[in-house]
Amino acid sequence: MVACAGVRSAADTVEDGSTPGGSGADGARDVTVATDYGADYYGHYAADGVSYERNAFWLDFFRKIADRLIEDFQPKTALDAGCAIGLLVEALRDRGVDAEGVDFSEFAFTHSRDDIRPFLRVGSITEPLTKRYDLITCFEVVEHMPREEADRAIANLCGFTDEIILTSTPMHFRDPTHTNIHPQEYWTERFARQGFIRDVDYDGAYIAPWAARYRRSSAPIHRVIADYDRAYSRMLHELQERNAVVVDQMREITAQQARLHALEDRMAWGERRSVHLALKLDGAVVKAAPEGSSRRRFLNAAIRTLDRLGGRPPTP
Repeated sequence: MVACAGVRSAADTVEDGSTPGGSGADGARDVTVATDYGADYYGHYAADGVSYERNAFWLDFFRKIADRLIEDFQPKTALDAGCAIGLLVEALRDRGVDAEGVDFSEFAFTHSRDDIRPFLRVGSITEPLTKRYDLITCFEVVEHMPREEADRAIANLCGFTDEIILTSTPMHFRDPTHTNIHPQEYWTERFARQGFIRDVDYDGAYIAPWAARYRRSSAPIHRVIADYDRAYSRMLHELQERNAVVVDQMREITAQQARLHALEDRMAWGERRSVHLALKLDGAVVKAAPEGSSRRRFLNAAIRTLDRLGGRPPTP
């Protein structure tokens, strides 16, 4: 997915003593500007070798996401924050959702579908929105933004909805535009500060492995902790069970390997004995009945007769 947000100036840098996501990278990093998300950026962005543009691969990808979002949330209105060329907005609107998009790339805006463009605007997701939405999606955006701007963007989006789906890669440090990469718990904390709690039972893997649903919550802290502990305990139990299965499988593989080696050793010995015997017999036949001799012709005729009598097909 391609999504960009938050206009940055060329002079902007991130000054932070800590390292994003434990990457070990220098805290001060160059920050990209809006023009960096132009033709060159989109031309080089690809998934499964498919460039990000209006093609069958990406249209199908976002159509499936739109179908699932509608099934799960039944939104009447939606905003895709960091919408790029508007493929999700397009898919949602084609399915009857009053969807809009915002992105700070002029290039992306001009490459959206003509009839969708009126519902897209060029701007930053840190800028106040004009209305509330039933659902806001924000796919692979905040890792492109300086930390302070990402925090402002989250606070801004939380002020205009009760439901947000966020994806932000915890990896891909080699992308020079990824200046704010963190593990999932970092973003969960940021949303919690806005009164949004992660729905630990929601599986957003249809979007990305790290997709998370954040919902406005007024639940007391003990309920929140209980939900998180329940999810943690379930995952810990599943991990322990999977580890036990892996250990059993490794033991079985080791035992099978030992049996295989034993069989190979026996076969090798048998093959050596058989080969030696065959060579000796072949040598004896050559000496007793050389090729082209009457003895060899007589021997071949006798073998064919024995084959017929034994019900076997005659040898050539």
